[in-house]
Amino acid sequence: MYKKIIIVAAIFISVTSFSVYTQNISDALRYSYLTPGGTARFMSMGGSFGALGGDFSTLSINPAGIGVYRSSEITFTPSLYHNTVNSEYYGTTADDFQYNFNMHNLGGVFNFSVPGDEDKPGWRSVNLGIGFNRHNNFNMRRVTEGVNPDNSMLTAWLDQAINEEGANPANFDPFSTWLAWDTYLIDSTDTAPYLMVDPESGGLQTRQESNVSGSVRDFVLTMGANYNDRLYLGGTFGFPSVSYSETTTHYETDVQDTIQFLNSFSYKHNLTTTGAGFNFKFGAIFRATDMIRLGAAIHTPTFYELNDRWNAEVNSDITFIEGDRHKLNSKSKEGRFDYEINTPLKAIGSLGLIFGTNGLINIDYEYIDYSNTRLRSDNYSFTKENIEISDDLTAQHVIRAGGEIIFHPFVLRAGYAYYTNPYESGINNTERSLFSAGFGIRENNYSIDFAYMFKMQDEEYYPYGASYTDPISNEYNKNAFMVTLGLRF
Repeated sequence: MYKKIIIVAAIFISVTSFSVYTQNISDALRYSYLTPGGTARFMSMGGSFGALGGDFSTLSINPAGIGVYRSSEITFTPSLYHNTVNSEYYGTTADDFQYNFNMHNLGGVFNFSVPGDEDKPGWRSVNLGIGFNRHNNFNMRRVTEGVNPDNSMLTAWLDQAINEEGANPANFDPFSTWLAWDTYLIDSTDTAPYLMVDPESGGLQTRQESNVSGSVRDFVLTMGANYNDRLYLGGTFGFPSVSYSETTTHYETDVQDTIQFLNSFSYKHNLTTTGAGFNFKFGAIFRATDMIRLGAAIHTPTFYELNDRWNAEVNSDITFIEGDRHKLNSKSKEGRFDYEINTPLKAIGSLGLIFGTNGLINIDYEYIDYSNTRLRSDNYSFTKENIEISDDLTAQHVIRAGGEIIFHPFVLRAGYAYYTNPYESGINNTERSLFSAGFGIRENNYSIDFAYMFKMQDEEYYPYGASYTDPISNEYNKNAFMVTLGLRF
């Protein structure tokens, strides 16, 4: 009777009052921690192009690269991704993979010569560029399996119900503890909630499945100019758009029949994030000598306006003391919340070496302090979350290096990029390494470029709180194959 009364009362709980709990340090980092993308030529050189220019991808890195163009060009880059995730949890390993086809780049640069005497110093050309480059391919599938010997996600939910929600079912989170309570995983007396099942002895077989999709697409509008074939300047208005979707299902099963009443339960959570932002990028390239080029670029913060939509579902399979078996289901309403993310300022310095018609080398250094990322909303202060961001995130240093050797009309390329850990030491480790290679055929009026990229990243995370479980260790391996068709006129 007590539970029925509370169910009727809880119908009037506002779903949006709990919405702020879905925005946190992970969201802030996901959309500000970018791995740049673009053409096959750019990717095969590790994304290192800041002092070279003459490639559409530089519009998202150093806009001065547009000034290097001496003709107009249209580029088109389809790509195929193959992502593998290897997971380990309490000594049990599992893996899964996913293929993904997408458009990595589409854009055009249009060259306009400036009339004048080429024997005198002056502006040689003005170039305009429009299109997009795709960053941060989120697509992946992840499977984790293992046996927690000590407790369960239910243990974490009960502590949340008692210590954070005042042991009052009317205050239960409609996306977690309420669903557990509505499916009799958590029950309640007049004084306190308790677990219908007792997972303290551990031994529940755990399986977690995640399916993620989406990307960040950087739509760019760029203008640049060439002064005396010595100084190249450029500016880009960037309009990145965010598309992110994640479905994670957590299963726990009493395979050894040691937990009273419980056969199994599952918790499914869906999250979709959409939105867009804007930023400005300014850059310069200086041709010090025929061999040496120096590049520099500044990216303003990106000001995102995002919308999260999410829901959750719990299924329980319980056999009560009298032997009756019940399979119960409870679904939440959809949560919605609008908020902003302000990413940090970014600075890039570059050195390029041009060896005549034989080849070239470029090295980029990038600095960005992720502790300056901020979450904002008119309906919530995010004070706690922004303090966590300031304390837990730090400056990241990125080194990208790449080169190409020319055997006209064939070109061979290779590159490497290293991204340091954006977390403070001891909190988490998401440093990345990227290896790439490729080749191309470049003629006066067209080019065909091929690239292969391999990216490695290790990650540890806790599926339901560090106090209740060991972390899941994930090893991400991403393989990308892409081809760029370019037409010059």
